[in-house]
Amino acid sequence: MAQSNSVQFQALPTFSFKPLLAIKDFVMLLVTAFIEAKEMEQQSRKTSGNW
Repeated sequence: MAQSNSVQFQALPTFSFKPLLAIKDFVMLLVTAFIEAKEMEQQSRKTSGNW
């Protein structure tokens, strides 16, 4: 019993860790895309203001 429990505890972090990494990568991608969109928006406002 004790051995099977230790195996389960060792296997759990690998299963819960991969989705967290995928979610982190997805959030980072969203954040970088949002920042780029904000920068482009500010640049377009500057150019349209010059017209």
